[in-house]
Amino acid sequence: MRILIVADNAVTANGIRLEMRHATGCRIVGFLSGRRSCELIVAQEKPDVVLLDDMHSTELTLERIAELRRAVPEAKIVLLTLCMDTNWLAEASEAGIHAAVAKVARPGGIGTLVREIVRGNVFHAFESGATRSAPKHHELTARELEILRLAASGSSNRRIAERLWVTEQTVKFHLSNVYRKLGVSNRTEASHLAHMDGLVAGAPVAHPAPLRPLPVGSPGAAETPLTASERAA
Repeated sequence: MRILIVADNAVTANGIRLEMRHATGCRIVGFLSGRRSCELIVAQEKPDVVLLDDMHSTELTLERIAELRRAVPEAKIVLLTLCMDTNWLAEASEAGIHAAVAKVARPGGIGTLVREIVRGNVFHAFESGATRSAPKHHELTARELEILRLAASGSSNRRIAERLWVTEQTVKFHLSNVYRKLGVSNRTEASHLAHMDGLVAGAPVAHPAPLRPLPVGSPGAAETPLTASERAA
């Protein structure tokens, strides 16, 4: 799965690459600056997935989404954003994104969510603020919410049981109630909703070695090309 990152700058792109390192079957082909048009080079690269970091400008982000949709109509476009307002997400969805992931997800969680989105295992319909009901996690008990947070943070049933001084069977019982109340069928979907509702806070992580930009070929490309070894990484 070839993934292209479109972000404000190289530091942000490297942070996204770090998030994707545990996503098996994914290969980062490089990144493009989202500050200017990048339609031509995106079309040339033909990525399977485009991870678009919000540009901190609604107009610019929507412009990039529409541009990406024209350039690679077959690719999945995933928006990484701090703003999970449903009106904004509905607008971005109409512009052409397939999904949005909150950047408050735990370290490594974004990669897992992106992989599951591309595999078709996650679905979320964006609604307008006027029709949106209260977040479903409000229906959970304190214990169910606690277990959901731990599960969404990557803890196994065994680790949750040890931490809460209960049996694994008790954890499974509470998780089954969580799935029923949230209207989901598995742990991945429940974890996704937990991240979408901001129930799991991310911890700061160190940035990796600088990620080389894609070759010059359009106004949106950065100056230094990827080497052959970096493209194969």
